[in-house]
Amino acid sequence: MNVRLIARYRGRVQGVGFRATVLFHASGLDIHGFVRNQPDGSVLVDADGPKSQLKELIRRIESRPAGSIDDCEVTWVDSLQRNRGFSIG
Repeated sequence: MNVRLIARYRGRVQGVGFRATVLFHASGLDIHGFVRNQPDGSVLVDADGPKSQLKELIRRIESRPAGSIDDCEVTWVDSLQRNRGFSIG
């Protein structure tokens, strides 16, 4: 069963390759969605997939981040059933 992850990363996460790093970590996982810079300086990860795969994405991002993560707000909601891969938005 798929779920949707909405994660907002705050800190020094823009202009340091953070989105490209998230895209790299997402490759090979069965997830679909995007990573996008936000006007407030945070980075949003919005993805659908098996919860175990989404948790693995979070683990990968936080174990070897580009930049410096000060805070991450994670929300789990119903899946949008996306199936177009993962991209930088």
